[in-house]
Amino acid sequence: MNTIVAISTAPGIGGIGIVRMSGDNCFNILNKIFKAKNEENIEKIKGYTIKYGKIFNPKDNQIVDEVLVSYFKAPNSYTTENVCEINSHGGIIVVRKILELCLENGAILAEPRRIY
Repeated sequence: MNTIVAISTAPGIGGIGIVRMSGDNCFNILNKIFKAKNEENIEKIKGYTIKYGKIFNPKDNQIVDEVLVSYFKAPNSYTTENVCEINSHGGIIVVRKILELCLENGAILAEPRRIY
């Protein structure tokens, strides 16, 4: 199954932007771009927890933003898959950069759900 990612907040001016990732590899992808202040093995992190840290570009180690990451472990999430939500500062530039990093590191862009 693919790991999908999308911006979850409405475009425009706001204090917080959220990027949501869902799928088997979401925590592996997150580990490539996120350094928690108190690093912990993903297996030890409990679901329904939030970690503070920084999103960075693994190519040059440039920090993108300080963030809060929510962890939801399968099957106890609203998608029944592993899910993480990256809460960053608002505005389109930072949120798009985080989305791009997720895509560059293995996620695919989520598509609109089609209901027939």
